[in-house]
Amino acid sequence: MLTFIVLGGFGLVLLVAACIVADVTAGARRRRGDGEEKTAGRVVRVRGPVRGQLDGGVPAEYVEITVEYYTRRGEGPFEVHRRLPVASRNLYALDDRVIVSYDVRSPRQARIAGRVSHWPQLGPSSSPPVPLP
Repeated sequence: MLTFIVLGGFGLVLLVAACIVADVTAGARRRRGDGEEKTAGRVVRVRGPVRGQLDGGVPAEYVEITVEYYTRRGEGPFEVHRRLPVASRNLYALDDRVIVSYDVRSPRQARIAGRVSHWPQLGPSSSPPVPLP
């Protein structure tokens, strides 16, 4: 009887350990972002302030921005829209450079990840990078 209890407890420990390992490897795959890439985009249209509903359905006064971007493979141009409350501190201006995170699978879903000023170009690279000495 004691043998069954010990073996059952050991089996339970192995089961819990296997579940933890499976959860950790699944999390690593999600973080790696198999289907998501980032590229540079440019604000092409700023509309507002407009009275209406934000993306979540909350009534508010917002500014709608439209960003045009090309994928890293040269596909595009694609557009992504975002509605920001007027009181937001993240207001964008025309021709601002932004990071766009997009899904490589179709249908293509994209989101604006933030503003940058240091990206060297928009779209795919036209020449191979120069190696540093």
